[in-house]
Amino acid sequence: MRTLKQLRAALATLNARAAAKLGEIDNGMEADAVRAIEQDHEGILAEIEEVKAEIAEREAEEGETRSRPGSGSAAEAAALAVRSERERVSTITDLAQRARAPELGAEHVRSGTAVDDFRAALLEHMVAQEAAAPTDSNVRAQVGMEEAEKRRGLMVEALSYGLGAPLPQSGPSEGARQYMGRGLVDLAADSVNFRGGRMLNARQVDDIFTRASHSTSDFPIIFEGAINRTLEQRYALAQPTFKRFARKRNFRDFRPDTTVKIGDFPMLQQVLETGEIKYGSFSEGKEQVRAFSYAIALRVTRQMLINDDLGAISELLSSYGASVALFEEVTFYATAFNGKLADNKDVFHADHANLAAAGTAIDVDNVGKARAAMSKQKSSSGNPLLSNSPKILLVGPDKLTEAEKLLASITPATVANVNIFSGRLEPVESSQLTGNAWYLLADPAAGSNYRWGYLEGYEAPRVRMDEPFGQQGFAMSVEHDFGCGATDSRFAYKNPGA
Repeated sequence: MRTLKQLRAALATLNARAAAKLGEIDNGMEADAVRAIEQDHEGILAEIEEVKAEIAEREAEEGETRSRPGSGSAAEAAALAVRSERERVSTITDLAQRARAPELGAEHVRSGTAVDDFRAALLEHMVAQEAAAPTDSNVRAQVGMEEAEKRRGLMVEALSYGLGAPLPQSGPSEGARQYMGRGLVDLAADSVNFRGGRMLNARQVDDIFTRASHSTSDFPIIFEGAINRTLEQRYALAQPTFKRFARKRNFRDFRPDTTVKIGDFPMLQQVLETGEIKYGSFSEGKEQVRAFSYAIALRVTRQMLINDDLGAISELLSSYGASVALFEEVTFYATAFNGKLADNKDVFHADHANLAAAGTAIDVDNVGKARAAMSKQKSSSGNPLLSNSPKILLVGPDKLTEAEKLLASITPATVANVNIFSGRLEPVESSQLTGNAWYLLADPAAGSNYRWGYLEGYEAPRVRMDEPFGQQGFAMSVEHDFGCGATDSRFAYKNPGA
């Protein structure tokens, strides 16, 4: 049990903390940040109330004070005094915030000014401010908000480079250079106006990250923005193979989206002397593709935070940038590449005239037959395609060397050895294909059997904070909205291989 001397010393410390907490309020600070400081201040006042009550009880026990006649016990008197003080502080603080004068409020709280006296002082302050500054407070608030957003953007840029985002050849922007090389602890400390030095122990680091996790702090926004920027740029470096021959078209929502087949526009017909124009119609062959939402949770450990280990977090993000691209590749070949069309038949099917009856090696003659089959394709209305030439020779790992031999540019000794496909086809290998099968695919600009896309507005995977910073680290989720599917059968040809 603490002595009266210890209790009074604790009370003095708490009073000093309460005054210092109000002193953290700055002009231009956002309302949420001000409310967070006020909540902390109220917590200190609650501690003050408890200590004062304990002092009153101890004084009564030791006979050092006596209650006034008819006024109740010493503890009740102390509690009443604390409530009165809290009401005074709360009223002054509220009035000062509404008048955009938090520093003036803090000064009068510390000096013990009564509420009525503060109202008079505040009125004089507002009159003086109005005479010296423009009356449009909205303009001043907007300018302050723009500056804060600009600062956050520069810190996001600098931190993203520290997390492994590719650095442009010209280097970081001029404004971001002042934040380059700063670690997570430094940025978190700045976001909560940490006044201590930079030689921090583990307990201080834990405290900084806990305070920085508050919704009014800029740090969660900065850290999440930097991770998203890093993941997006790392993801862009890892391109799946299907994007070489499939068409991109984003999705407006998660509902199935209908795609009309290319080349099914009705042919023009001659206008008769009577001026009659005949109506054409689209064929009924329609394919549906939809996007789905995918996600995985990640955790940044407390050890990473205390160590301020940007390298470990960077390695985690770099692997997930490539992992999302790999996920797309696996999903495409597993669900779309040989998926079923509206006729309930696989993309590569004998009825679609795009599947060789028997597998053969990759050579000039058999590639020529595959090309001819593609050129003979027609729309569902029986109209020929204007152009359906292959551009890509797609193979799995087992047939890559054979494909490269065919397409190698070698000066032939005789006309019979001329390789007509050298320079015309591009070899593409996907580890998702197994066996000896090989495929010819058209340029997606002319036509494609496949469609892929993102949910509109989400062009890359993104990170969302799931749990705030705390003494055991934090959790986040990598989320991705992606869809792919087969939409046609005429712009590719399959040979089972040999």
